[in-house]
Amino acid sequence: MGFGNVTSTSKTIKTIDTKKKISVLIIEDDLLIQKIHKVIMTKFGTEVQLVANGKEAIDLFLSGASFDLILTDLEMPIMDGIEATKQLRSMGVTSMIVGVTSRNQDSEIQAFMKSGLNACYVKPLNAEKVTAVLNELKNN
Repeated sequence: MGFGNVTSTSKTIKTIDTKKKISVLIIEDDLLIQKIHKVIMTKFGTEVQLVANGKEAIDLFLSGASFDLILTDLEMPIMDGIEATKQLRSMGVTSMIVGVTSRNQDSEIQAFMKSGLNACYVKPLNAEKVTAVLNELKNN
């Protein structure tokens, strides 16, 4: 299984239905990457909310928030993407969770995937990666 560009648990990709606005939570501590990912996700017609670490994401869900898609960084202060994903899954969150990391080593990406991700991409996101994620979301 290759990890350079994408690792995914889904094998079917179809077209995107943009009639329903998709809500996206971006968990990312780097302000530049936050901006890049917010701009690209907004261009795809999604509603985006940003948080800087996993603890902020957990707190959002505990307060009753929900999202169709969660994009999470691996390495963040306070709570990293692995711990945040594990906690979200243990809380019963069934949203699609996609890891977005600058790490490119198979062992690190495999550990990230085992935390409960649906897919994992190497940063930064681009139109091709976002299309694949949104298609997978629509098909699940």
